[in-house]
Amino acid sequence: MSDTKQKKPVTFKTYEEYEIGEKIALGSYLLEPQEIIDYAKKWDPMPAHTDEQAAKRSVFGELTASGSHMAAIRIHMIQKVGVNPHVIAALGWDKVRFLKPGRSGDTLHLVYECIEKRRSNSKPDCGIVTLSFEMTNQDDELVFSMTDTILVQMQNR
Repeated sequence: MSDTKQKKPVTFKTYEEYEIGEKIALGSYLLEPQEIIDYAKKWDPMPAHTDEQAAKRSVFGELTASGSHMAAIRIHMIQKVGVNPHVIAALGWDKVRFLKPGRSGDTLHLVYECIEKRRSNSKPDCGIVTLSFEMTNQDDELVFSMTDTILVQMQNR
């Protein structure tokens, strides 16, 4: 008889399950031109993001995603794996860097590494975990990075 129990997603971790130095790949994402334009029209309407002709005249020479769009793609890639029921809240982002533009047609890859963890002083049933995120393109060039500090439930709360 085979075991039909489903394995939980790699991102569904309690505080104790995060290991310093562990790296988790969260898949890939194709950045489409119309998505860049649609996002920018609503949230960051600079011509380099909304108009292909204006983008050709920009310093990048082509349509590029806004920085907030890249951060939103990071969130999407995390949540696509599944919403971690043990994460209580995001406590803050640090070291947010836009290192290369996200270009139309890029295939983006996201990896996170647990770089720090400690028990919460104010919430004894939780811990604080800091994750370092790196987003690369199809050429393995680093395009976006940041750290994200989250409040996570303990196993035996």
